[in-house]
Amino acid sequence: MTDVTTAEPAVQSVRPSRIQSGFLSQFDGVTVTSILILGGVLAFWEWVFIPLSGISPALLPKPSQIADSLWTGLTAGYLAGDMLITLQEIIIGYALGALIGFLLAIPVAEWRTAERILNPYIVATQAVPKVAIAPLFVVWFGFGMTSKVLIVALITFFPVFVNSVTGLRATPADQIEMLKVYNSSRWERFRFLKVQNAAPYIFAGLNVGVTLSVIGAIVAEFVGAQEGIGAAIMRAGFALDTPGVFAAIALLTFIAAIASALVQYAGRRLVFWMEPHNR
Repeated sequence: MTDVTTAEPAVQSVRPSRIQSGFLSQFDGVTVTSILILGGVLAFWEWVFIPLSGISPALLPKPSQIADSLWTGLTAGYLAGDMLITLQEIIIGYALGALIGFLLAIPVAEWRTAERILNPYIVATQAVPKVAIAPLFVVWFGFGMTSKVLIVALITFFPVFVNSVTGLRATPADQIEMLKVYNSSRWERFRFLKVQNAAPYIFAGLNVGVTLSVIGAIVAEFVGAQEGIGAAIMRAGFALDTPGVFAAIALLTFIAAIASALVQYAGRRLVFWMEPHNR
């Protein structure tokens, strides 16, 4: 056991600098390319598609109108307040759902009996459309933040759970047998081998879950909310404020992109030893 754990720092001390330098150079190029593509699409939309198609701005506003509406909403404060409400729902619900997903994955991955008992109920919770049960959550937990947080947690839970189970079961059998030879306990094999092998799978589930958590928050706010980006979209839609709808959607997209980027960055930093080298 002692020989195996002391061998890891030697590997970790060699790889980080090489991975980080390669990542930074690749990140710069990818970022510039993505910005150029986005700028080209927006320019085509602003100066080519709208003028030539003759579509009314009331149906499809120009990017400049959307940007103006977004800036007005943020500086005036009402859209910024909605954003903070939605962010709270996403962060709390996402953390809760991810934690429950990982904790439930442990007994399911480790014991066959637990899998047979829990799996039918877990699958059943995901078979029910969240849009259908969102009104029930509002009835049970009210129009406040609790119902939104629970829906976000419910929609985040499943991808984290499935990926965690897959990762925990993906540990090579020969590595488990080697640790058994060193008289390691079950907890030591789980802590030092299975969790580390499962880390890339867990972060893949977290990345899927964070984008779904944004959708869950908006679905919950559509059902019953006075505040939040979902409520802002509803208000703008009722007022036929198309730029306002697009501005809220753009803000939502920005939040999802930043959240996904943060999870991916954390994954690359924490499980750098699994960074693929074949791409």
